[in-house]
Amino acid sequence: MKIYLVVAHPEQDSFNFALHNTAVGVLKNANIRFDVSDLYGQNFNPVAGRGDTTNFPAGDLFQLAKAQRLALSSNSFVNSISQEQEKLVSSDLLIFQFPLWWWSFPGILKGWIDRVLTSGFAYGHNAILKPKKVMYSITTGGADSKEELDYYQNKIDGLYQDIFGFMRWEILPAFIAHGVQQKTHDERQQILASYQEHLKMVLRISNT
Repeated sequence: MKIYLVVAHPEQDSFNFALHNTAVGVLKNANIRFDVSDLYGQNFNPVAGRGDTTNFPAGDLFQLAKAQRLALSSNSFVNSISQEQEKLVSSDLLIFQFPLWWWSFPGILKGWIDRVLTSGFAYGHNAILKPKKVMYSITTGGADSKEELDYYQNKIDGLYQDIFGFMRWEILPAFIAHGVQQKTHDERQQILASYQEHLKMVLRISNT
């Protein structure tokens, strides 16, 4: 098994990175191979456009899916895209680590989805990427009632289904850390411990 960790948070000292580092520790202890993309650390460009490929005809009207299929067939994606796609090809499970901002992905992560999960590669007729497993690890602003918790869950389920359900990937249960900014140090440590157990359950890692 090989895991691909994609983390989307601008602050290395954030709780998102604490969760990410927890995942790295679990994988290392279990001798599971993994790749990492730190999107902010890489200064990943989230804006899809003509610059994604080196050979889209200058006089043609730009169409994203058309440009992506042309780039795939001619091996002309720019390195920032082709390198991410290579990590995906070699992995079995993709884990996204991100904060839920305005009920969705941070812009940099949405841009990664737009630019890396391309037409002909990840979806569409004769897509070459075989379906993978995917899991989200998410922080939220907090929830004060069962109704709010259910609302968050429905939003996150939608983020799964709209992309990875469409591509027929195997969707694994998300780990959701609510209201971490309001938690004490001890409560945060308990969340990290819970994430360890969640990962061991998902990855079927024995505690023995």
